[in-house]
Amino acid sequence: MSGTGTGVMERAVPEDRLREHHRRCLPALSRLRLVARSGLGTGVDVRAATAEVMAELGAAEAVLLDTLAGSVRQEALAHFLACRVNRLTIVAEHAVATASAGDLPALRRLLYQFHALAEAMWKVQLGLQRPETRPATATRPDLRAAQAPRRGPAART
Repeated sequence: MSGTGTGVMERAVPEDRLREHHRRCLPALSRLRLVARSGLGTGVDVRAATAEVMAELGAAEAVLLDTLAGSVRQEALAHFLACRVNRLTIVAEHAVATASAGDLPALRRLLYQFHALAEAMWKVQLGLQRPETRPATATRPDLRAAQAPRRGPAART
C-alpha cells in the first residue's frame, strides 16, 4: 500500500473541502426532492437522507469554523450557523414524522422547506472566505472625485 490519497482532505484548501462536502450532499438532497415529487418514501428514507445532509453540513461547518479560528467573526458565525442547523433539524424531524404518518401534502411542504434551508446554508458556507484568501479586486477610482462638480474657468463667474 503506497499511502497515496491519505490525508488529501487535510491538505486541501478549505474552499475545496467545503465544495467536496457540498458535492457529497447533493445526492441526498436529490432523493428528498424525488420523495417530495413522487410521494414514494417512508420515514426511514427521509430520516436517512436528512441525516446525510445534516452530516455533510456539520462537517462543512467544522471546516469553516476551523478556517476562521482566531477571527473576530468566528463566534458570531458559529452562533448564526447553530441557529440555522437547529431550524433545519426541526424541519427534518417533522418531515420524518410526517412521512411515517403518510401525510403527503405536509411531507411535500416540509421537504421543500428542508431543501431550501439546506441550500441557503450551503450558500452561506460556500460564500464565506477568510479575507486574505479572497481574490484581489481592481482598485476602483474614488467615486466622490468623479461626482464632484468640476471647477474651471466657466464655473468662476
